[in-house]
This record gives sequence, structure tokens and C-alpha cells, in this order.
Amino acid sequence: MQWFRFYNEALDDPKVQRLDPPTFKAWVNLLCLASRHDGILPAAPDIAFALRLDAPAATVTVTALVTAGLLDH
Repeated sequence: MQWFRFYNEALDDPKVQRLDPPTFKAWVNLLCLASRHDGILPAAPDIAFALRLDAPAATVTVTALVTAGLLDH
């Protein structure tokens, strides 16, 4: 089992704490997914599967997290 570092400052980060619960969950799951792939998210269909969302919903979620400054291109 591989682990990644998660900073406890996320508890006080307004960008993080203002996320709605489903987007917060997706963000944490995307961090886990990126960790499995050396910091890079896999292709869109794999992201959708990992988030248990359809492709359009996964795209909206990833876009929202990029816009919020919580994911980089």
C-alpha cells in the first residue's frame, strides 16, 4: 500500500473547506488516484471510473477543482 503526504493545513484552507461535500470527497479521491500514477491523473475515462461518476460529471468536477486552484494541469 502506497501512501502520500497530506498536510493538516487543509483543515484551515478556505479553498478546501468551502468545497461542497461531494467535491471535497472527489478531491481527496483524485489526490489518491494521482498518487498511484506518480502525481499525474490518468485519462478521463479512468478518472470517471475512479470517482464512480459518468464522464461529463467527472469533467465538471475536475474543472471545478482546477478553477479552485486545488488541481494543476
